[in-house]
Amino acid sequence: MNFTDYIAAVRRHWIAVVIAIVIACGIAGVATAVATPQYQSKTQLFVSVGGGDSVGDLAQGNSFSERRVSSYVSLATSSRVLEPVIQKLNLKMSLDQLKASISAASPPTTVLINITVTHPDPELAKRIADAVAESLVSEVEVVEGSASTSLIKMSVAEEAVVPTVQSSPDIKKNLLMAIGVGGAIGVLYAVLRSLLDTRIRNREGVTNITDASILGVIAEEPGLDDDPLAILTDPYGVRAENFRQLRTQLQFTNLDHTSQSVVVTSSLPGEGKSSTSINLALMLAEGGGRVLLIDADLRRPRVATYLGLEGTVGLTTVLAGRVDVADAIQSVGNRSKLDVLTSGQIPPNPSELLGSATMNTLLRDLEEHYDTIILDAPPTLPVTDPAVLSTITSGVLMVATLDGRLHNEELRAGLDNLDGVGARILGVALNRMPQRASAYATYGYQDTIEPSRREMRKSARRAKKGSKPGSPQAKPPAGPIRKPATAGAPRHNEAIV
Repeated sequence: MNFTDYIAAVRRHWIAVVIAIVIACGIAGVATAVATPQYQSKTQLFVSVGGGDSVGDLAQGNSFSERRVSSYVSLATSSRVLEPVIQKLNLKMSLDQLKASISAASPPTTVLINITVTHPDPELAKRIADAVAESLVSEVEVVEGSASTSLIKMSVAEEAVVPTVQSSPDIKKNLLMAIGVGGAIGVLYAVLRSLLDTRIRNREGVTNITDASILGVIAEEPGLDDDPLAILTDPYGVRAENFRQLRTQLQFTNLDHTSQSVVVTSSLPGEGKSSTSINLALMLAEGGGRVLLIDADLRRPRVATYLGLEGTVGLTTVLAGRVDVADAIQSVGNRSKLDVLTSGQIPPNPSELLGSATMNTLLRDLEEHYDTIILDAPPTLPVTDPAVLSTITSGVLMVATLDGRLHNEELRAGLDNLDGVGARILGVALNRMPQRASAYATYGYQDTIEPSRREMRKSARRAKKGSKPGSPQAKPPAGPIRKPATAGAPRHNEAIV
């Protein structure tokens, strides 16, 4: 992982980071509330060397006192100094307890000794500090000799005072530490979660699994589930441009410039392979090619529902020989016609129908009349239908969603199922890629759209709502409505949405 990956991991799991900080602050607050307040009282001693009037004598004496100070610091917490304090103040504590409440230190390059006493009682803390200083001075006189004969002189430079502010617990310090510790734990959790997370959320997650080309990246937009064919109402939007790019990349996979039949599938249900199939077919038709969309998902067909077409007569009806393919094909669009062959009635044996010689013959016949045939197939993991279709078509376009529902092993297994039958993987289409705010605005796409675009979009939405299945506008015609065949294309029914 690089620095950007770490930032992305924290952004993805920011709630966990916040929760860790809140919990740590809560623990710190409770610990602070239940802790016994402690007060510190400090006294300061000064060590000097007597005798000598010359500068050399004074320098030697100062050096000598500095060396002696370190010994007196250790002596301040010895039993010889503290036992008299316990007896004098009649303290109800042991020698070890008193020693734990006292600290002695000397600032560097000085002859000062700071004695600090910590105790819940501020008055008692002051008395102990003074008593320790007095006991230390007396003990030094015993060790070094009387004041009249000893070169070392120790005196109290600053007496202890009764503290008014508690030294601990320090609520500000505790909260800052809690924020730091909680934040560190939260970030560690986010990074570990990202390292152990096998869900695919970006382009690198796909390219680490397969060498297949990324033919297109389709952005995620609000309301996508309610309006999967947003390009019909927003032909200049981000998703529309994404599908135009996918159309261009797909055309480059057809090096022979012959009729191309493409199976569109995914590893799991719900990755958007049906909406991708329909939008891609619409864009191919917009480009001027003769395009046929076949709903080959004979288990959970969606094409007829999305486009508002008649779905009871379609592919299964043609394969069963009950209707001619020319009479089963319907048309979508006003300017750029897209021919659609819906699924028909759901059969009990989808795999057998799709792998039959009749299906192979039907595709070869249709390839003579169309430049591109898009087949919306079921997912690869639940069923074998896509693998069966891949053996009789030009190739497979794999749809992989980036919303976190697809895992590494699932995409790998789906591709392995296709590789097992020798399928040609044309590429991968990444669906539901999170949009960056200025991805297209900085280039100026929005500025090139005519001023009446808002009104056009509203009118298109109203027209689409009025053509939902069940409304009078969406009902298929009572009888076949013929239209003149185009450049060798078969005749078919027309249902304009």
